[in-house]
Amino acid sequence: MITYHSIEGGLFKTQVALSLDKVPTNTIWIDLLRPTQEEEHFIENELAIDVPSPEEMAEIEDSSRFFESKAGWCMIVSVVSGSQDATPKLTQLSFILHKKQLVCAHYGELTSFRAFEAQYARQPQIYKSTDVLMMSLVDALVDRIADILEKLQSKLNNLSKNIFDETEGQHTSDLQRTVKQLGQYNSLLAKLSDSLLSIKRMLIFCKQSVDWLTPTAKTKMHAIELDIGSLADYHARMSSEITFLLDATLGLINIEQNGIIKVFSIAAVLFLPPTLVGTVYGMNFHEMPELNWAFGYPLSITLMVLSALACYVWFRIKGWL
Repeated sequence: MITYHSIEGGLFKTQVALSLDKVPTNTIWIDLLRPTQEEEHFIENELAIDVPSPEEMAEIEDSSRFFESKAGWCMIVSVVSGSQDATPKLTQLSFILHKKQLVCAHYGELTSFRAFEAQYARQPQIYKSTDVLMMSLVDALVDRIADILEKLQSKLNNLSKNIFDETEGQHTSDLQRTVKQLGQYNSLLAKLSDSLLSIKRMLIFCKQSVDWLTPTAKTKMHAIELDIGSLADYHARMSSEITFLLDATLGLINIEQNGIIKVFSIAAVLFLPPTLVGTVYGMNFHEMPELNWAFGYPLSITLMVLSALACYVWFRIKGWL
């Protein structure tokens, strides 16, 4: 899908391409969401640019993700999409920066773009320059990462409260579910780290390569770099917290399992003396004098009970029960 964004008469205008005829005049931002081959070829022919394919976006080398062409500068960053789902994923986003137009190509829905469109519509005069527009989009991406980190921190706080809650015991099934949740949170945190790193690399390339950046764009870039630095520190602290909660949860699972094993061990020891007595009097040798006693059976039962009680009292004295 191709969406054209332009400023006409001081007003922001959004137009979804219903046909591949011609790029509207005054278009400053072109958003390509899951473009088909026909849509890619159309934009490439109209603007004389090369839109990276999904395979090209997946490259990790700096030379493949950040480069200059005749039509402008191409910069590819990784952003998190589907953060509300159980399996969020990294989506590659391409910025093709030119003085006249900014082209964005991505194959996943980006919430930050939808939020930025509303902001763009309120003050379109601020984003007349494509470099300012691009930095504002990057700023929206970083803000989205910050929002996700804040929500993730809230979930970790609730999870920590449940793990160390003394009012009700945690069952092994609950703790196992907690381990899975921590694994999902850590996976999301790793993807957010990759996204911050790719945006930071892009800003470094843009600062060193694009020589016509306006002062407003440079100011926004500096602010984004500061935000990335603070988010990186916040991310590191959350990563340590997840590691701590995971270790604590695994420790609680081990404690509960040890308690179960302890019960079986004590039960085995309690029944060991009675088993010994029963074994002795179960041999049925002909010369055993107890076989002819009238009180032989009650005596053996009494010995079994007393031996078990003696072990139980000993365990209580030692504090093992």
